[in-house]
Amino acid sequence: MEYFIDVEERVRGKISNRCKLEIINEVYYGLDSKHQQKFTDSCFGHLLSVAEMKISLQIIHQCIVRAVRTLKENEVWCKFGNKIARFGLEEFVLITGLKAGELESEDENLGLQSDLIQKYFKKSKGKVVRKQLLIAFRRCGNQADKFKMGLLLMLAYVLLSAEENTSLNLWWFHVVDNFDRFNSYAWGKRSYEYTRGIFNQIKGETVKKYERNERYPYNFHGFPLAIMIWAFEAIPGLGKQFAHRLEGDRIPRMSGWDFQQTKLDGETVSKFLDTDIQIMQLMVKRTLVPSQEEAEEEFYQGMTPLDDVEDSRVDKSLDEDGIEESEEDEPSVPMHQPPRDRPSSSQDNNIVEVVRQEMRELESRLVRVINGRCDHIEAKLDRLLKLVGSGASQPQGGEFQSDKSGFHSETRRFHTYSPQHEDNIPEENKGREEDCVFEAAVEKSVNVEEQVTPIQGEGRRGSTGQGMLSNPSTAIVVYREMPRILIPDSKHRLGEQEPVDVVMSNQPEQSAESCPKDQVGESSTILLEDETDEESPKGRGQRKRRKGKALRTPWTNPLKRRKFKNVTVYDPFREVDPAKVSDLKEWMEKASPRDAVALAICDAGRTFFEDLHDQSRWLTGDHVDSALFHIRERAVKYANLFRQDCAVLDSNFWQIVENAFEDRLNTGRKNSDDAFKKMLVDYVEGAAPVLGKPWKTCRYLYLPYCVPNSHWFAVEIDLQERQIHIFDSLTSMVREAKLGNYMKPLKVVVPRLMKKYVNDNYSTSMFTHHRSKKLPVQDNGSDCGLFTVKFIEFSLASLDLNLVQPKHMLMWRQKMAAEIFAGEFDP
Repeated sequence: MEYFIDVEERVRGKISNRCKLEIINEVYYGLDSKHQQKFTDSCFGHLLSVAEMKISLQIIHQCIVRAVRTLKENEVWCKFGNKIARFGLEEFVLITGLKAGELESEDENLGLQSDLIQKYFKKSKGKVVRKQLLIAFRRCGNQADKFKMGLLLMLAYVLLSAEENTSLNLWWFHVVDNFDRFNSYAWGKRSYEYTRGIFNQIKGETVKKYERNERYPYNFHGFPLAIMIWAFEAIPGLGKQFAHRLEGDRIPRMSGWDFQQTKLDGETVSKFLDTDIQIMQLMVKRTLVPSQEEAEEEFYQGMTPLDDVEDSRVDKSLDEDGIEESEEDEPSVPMHQPPRDRPSSSQDNNIVEVVRQEMRELESRLVRVINGRCDHIEAKLDRLLKLVGSGASQPQGGEFQSDKSGFHSETRRFHTYSPQHEDNIPEENKGREEDCVFEAAVEKSVNVEEQVTPIQGEGRRGSTGQGMLSNPSTAIVVYREMPRILIPDSKHRLGEQEPVDVVMSNQPEQSAESCPKDQVGESSTILLEDETDEESPKGRGQRKRRKGKALRTPWTNPLKRRKFKNVTVYDPFREVDPAKVSDLKEWMEKASPRDAVALAICDAGRTFFEDLHDQSRWLTGDHVDSALFHIRERAVKYANLFRQDCAVLDSNFWQIVENAFEDRLNTGRKNSDDAFKKMLVDYVEGAAPVLGKPWKTCRYLYLPYCVPNSHWFAVEIDLQERQIHIFDSLTSMVREAKLGNYMKPLKVVVPRLMKKYVNDNYSTSMFTHHRSKKLPVQDNGSDCGLFTVKFIEFSLASLDLNLVQPKHMLMWRQKMAAEIFAGEFDP
């Protein structure tokens, strides 16, 4: 069959991808637990399974340039080697799990009267662009409205993606007001029609006008991930070579793949699709056929096929190589089009073929029955585990429900845990070795009746007044429900992806003298260059600076904005960006006491930023946690500037540890172990806090600690040396004996967590602690929180802690306020 673009006429391509999978996590984690569950149950919930996946521009591009000419308008056929495969609506639905029923007429005038338009885009004059929707989502404080905008962001940035400055279909705002109607709409058909247009961008005569050394620019709109997964499914050898298939048959099919390569050689992909397929006689599935389970799914049963003309070149080819493909591409159920009679040369051949077909069908039925029974059992087990994990079977008065401790947690899912096997220990004595740690801690505890010197001054901290932190024994810790998905690099930051140089393969050979170095290869295929800009020649993390939140708000000064490129040294004394200061100042002047900014950790009102600016006021837990979040974010973005062998925790961690420790002492071992499963395991595995890091990859843990109602200091836990180092800017606040009591929960609980969840051979003996001497001393009673943040920040940057001087505190306060408001710390 004839290609749309002849091999000798293919030119280099310059591709920009507009599909932002990272928006999936941003939407999910921007919702509260109630709406997170509602999102999971929606028609877009299964997109969470691909939020971490990378999109390979090379694989998609090599499929596009292999499209062949047919009479069909609603299907795309591609040729790999000497075999062809279809990318149609049925393939798209099986891959994505999106509904593809009948489409409705979309009247944009209805959207103008929607609640969201009237409340958040009233001044838009009937035009709302994608970027405005994203800004409104980030700033919205109403969770019900935020959930609706999150669903629209799935369309705007994932399934129907386009440039950020393009207008949205206002009819979306009308239909999203009715969740049931939105949830049942044929978004899959709409996304398929839009995604199919990617193939049309490289079919025109315009391509022929480009010289061989020029690059033809085009964009990936819609949902290009579906094309990549289709390539893995249609060519199993391709998926096996370049991706990882997860165990089990997963529905939809895109949730059964994992692809994390940031750089993939285009020449390798091209050679595989043109040469290796023929040499190794690899299978190419002409169509994707649903399994029995897939055929019973609502998204498949409700699909209405797109009418199309017949084309004998592809319709008849469905039967050409059926015998070779039947073993792996076994039809489980009839397709929408009736199967064609297989041609045969004689009656004997017909009889043989009929017998073979009956044997295949019998084998297929047996496999389906066995798999169905296994899946039924696994579903029951999963349901049981979920019930146990969510606390549905928890008796009244269970863990963390004690009135004495006042510690509560929301019902949530958690990782299942299998106790470690202990050899050569009688059943009745198991656990006694670990229990002795707690018993020794109780026996050695000393009741020191010392009065901690209070700090005088003004401040705010909730209802305790005067900036005092609440006592952890009476703290209410709310733990949001999260899926077992870690937020990877830059998932919460969006921006236009830079165009990527892509080379169309199979061009005539060029000599080394007449061809640039990066275009010379062993074969005539020209190399497909970098897919993304995630790595630069100067090292990992040296990407182009993306826009902060301040640039995506109505209060911006873009002319003042500084650009940081190729940052190789971290400068903690860099002056504050005047544009960010101006943005914050303008907002504070206009903001009412009820106005709030949606930050990554919390919602912050005007008082939040006033406390940061005023050096006489204490930092609250929200201040400290917001700053530490951006420090973690910066360490991910500029990995070459900050140590990667450490995890930065938040202010909730020590409260959870203290309550778990006290619960263990008061109620025994059972509740303590449950506490580890439900709360602390997320910290150990890196699921908490946001942008956390698994302890198994770390040597150091850093966390802020607050002495009840009085004082902040930084804690460094050395997991290798089993020591706790305390960085205190005012050592006179807490005497040594009292400090030992405060550190006891960490000294006991952390080694037990390490043994249980990281290393079976890790000793559970107590850690030691000491307070570091000769550190800078604060000269303002309210700066202890800022000293704590800077001690942790300087430790991550491997800088001398003695550089944290009181004279810099005011400048750092103002800079922290401006950067937290902007949503991004400078490098």
